[in-house]
Amino acid sequence: MNLENYKTISFDIFDTLVSRRLYRPKDLFSLVQSQLSTMDSMLDFDEIIDNFSEIRIQAEVDAREHKVSSIGGEPEILISDIYNQISKKTEKITTQLIDSLIKLEIECEKLVLYKCPKGEDLFNRACQSGAKVVLISDMYLASETLREILISCGYDVDNIHIFSSGEEGYSKHSGALYSIVSKKLNINDKSWLHIGDNKHADIANAEKFGISSMHADWSEYSHDRSYHWKSKDVIGDSLNKSLHLKQASNYYNNTLSEIGFKIFGPLMLGYISWLTTQLKNSKIDKALFLARDAHLIHKIYKKYFTINSVESEYIYLSRASTYMLGLTDWPMHRIWHLFGGKNRKSLKKILSVVGLDAKDFLSDIHDVGFPDENYVPTKGEEHKVHWLINKLFQQVLIKNTSNRENFADYFKKACADKQNIALIDVGWMGNIQSVFARSLGDQWAKKNISGFYLATFQGANDNKSLYNNMLGWLTNYGHPHDKQDMILSGGVELMEFAMADNTGSTLGYVKTVDGIAPLRDTTSDSEQDYLRKAALLQQGILSFFEYISPLLSTGHYQSFDSIVLSEPFFQLINSPTSQQLEALSTLTHAEAAGSNAERLALVSKISIKNRLFPGPVYQEALHNSYWKEGFKRLNRKKFWAK
Repeated sequence: MNLENYKTISFDIFDTLVSRRLYRPKDLFSLVQSQLSTMDSMLDFDEIIDNFSEIRIQAEVDAREHKVSSIGGEPEILISDIYNQISKKTEKITTQLIDSLIKLEIECEKLVLYKCPKGEDLFNRACQSGAKVVLISDMYLASETLREILISCGYDVDNIHIFSSGEEGYSKHSGALYSIVSKKLNINDKSWLHIGDNKHADIANAEKFGISSMHADWSEYSHDRSYHWKSKDVIGDSLNKSLHLKQASNYYNNTLSEIGFKIFGPLMLGYISWLTTQLKNSKIDKALFLARDAHLIHKIYKKYFTINSVESEYIYLSRASTYMLGLTDWPMHRIWHLFGGKNRKSLKKILSVVGLDAKDFLSDIHDVGFPDENYVPTKGEEHKVHWLINKLFQQVLIKNTSNRENFADYFKKACADKQNIALIDVGWMGNIQSVFARSLGDQWAKKNISGFYLATFQGANDNKSLYNNMLGWLTNYGHPHDKQDMILSGGVELMEFAMADNTGSTLGYVKTVDGIAPLRDTTSDSEQDYLRKAALLQQGILSFFEYISPLLSTGHYQSFDSIVLSEPFFQLINSPTSQQLEALSTLTHAEAAGSNAERLALVSKISIKNRLFPGPVYQEALHNSYWKEGFKRLNRKKFWAK
């Protein structure tokens, strides 16, 4: 469209020049409600704190009805009229408090709004065309408030005429506001172009007045009501759904970044918001984010959760490195952690996990019935491996004692003089926390060590003690069980992929002139493609936090401590789309400590014959697949189905 053909170009504002980071415009009131409980001035008004969203919605309905019944004309009002209705129905509420509520709503409105790129482009072109630019909105906010909002979103509107239906008493919805604007600015309708998203108010009614129109189809929203008892958490539900609106597609450019933006971004928001609250409530002195899975968590925490954040550090350790320092006792039921999993390992590899060279223990290997150190135990020989490791437990403990004497200062330095220490990681069984605490030697008894994890499974009970406090967000010691089962059916591997870091696994520690340093593995060829894909997904996660960042700038993190934000993640595990499955099914996973080069596919594709007639081959492949639902969908009988 040639904008130079018009002497006047007007724009609608909401969902034309700016869009909201929420699914429904009225969800803004739930965001306001989440912040009311932090206002000391509101402590005597429980009814408003508990029901603000519904009160605010009804007050607007009442204000519009009151306007028509008392004055007549159109039901166009200002925000002050709405809050006057709240004031009338609330005893002892002061004018100052009403003013503060209005201010809070406007500030929240500024936080949820952002520029629509296509709207911004047309606005800039209109300004450069030499035409008179006008902004027209059916809105209860005054024109100067709308100006403030647009400026906060990055628009230069200092010298632009802005018309508000609430201020003028007439709307675009009736069409009368166009006449008001035309008369006040002396506009010739035949040279006037109006751009807006509402097909009735912005298109049909503009054209009734002979005004040319252009439909702003780059943004959308929903006017559906949200119900607390159905969605469980309006803010979490609204954020999730807002990511599927067409305007949000500007934040990602491929399937992996889309998965990061829509699924893992909300998951990380909910988890880190919860984590931040836990750190505060537990009076943590220092938070240690554990390599490698917590590198992105730490990056996001440091950049976006700065208000009242605790001192933090990213430290290098892994199961492989801590198993060489932190074994001080020998609980028989935990030995399987050293060699369990789908990926079969040689005896040499198994013993290296605890720092032993298998060649030094050939007689013990022979005693339990294995031929040599390179032998890979088969299914059914797990009891022999268990027996072998038990035979060598004294050697393992001696080796660990020696390693602690040499390298424990790395952990002691990280803890320094701090009393309350938190470990941050994706979690699962709590093995690392258990051995980390023991790696501190005699300092262990003097520290309070807590772990705040994305999830802890039922097996974490093996590591539970008075000295080893652990909490999980998605699941806590395996509760709720249905979520644990889903995470164990592919969620673990998908999460570890989303958190993957290219710094290499920590194999152990070395002494240098500058002190003790972590010894890190080099990334194998088989891991390079995995890491490249992980980087694309993480771009989407970081784009999500850029998208949501204004909402975090106030420090009201508890507003986003919502388990609802994890629902897209569980949907990915249980019901992946064909597009998601195509992007993720070729991933590999390294499950064993220190074995990133030894990778297995998340999902294996079997022959058409074995799909059509599922038998032992199908069942074994399903058993060996990490991502169960991914396998079923990839190998469905109707292999042509989407």
